[in-house]
Amino acid sequence: MARLTAGTVGYGLYANPKSGNQGSIVRDGTVEAWDLHPGDALLPNPTPDEVLTGYLYHHHAVAQACAFAGLRPADARAVTGPADSWIRLPDVDYRER
Repeated sequence: MARLTAGTVGYGLYANPKSGNQGSIVRDGTVEAWDLHPGDALLPNPTPDEVLTGYLYHHHAVAQACAFAGLRPADARAVTGPADSWIRLPDVDYRER
């Protein structure tokens, strides 16, 4: 996420089958919040906008992540598929910060 958010903001979403959805907020390469539970729990001390978003996207983690990042998909294909293309990523250790 750090490399993807240079000069912008992003919301990372990992659909963990064991513990549920996990999210992170990264702004300009810096992690601002992590171990979030999109579609389920709110951030500590939520703003009124975050309370509304939490209500609107309850149990809809992908929709909440898209809304946070300002993405407005035209249809469900971005989530449900099929993919337009597959891109092979370089062989590097992406766990580095």
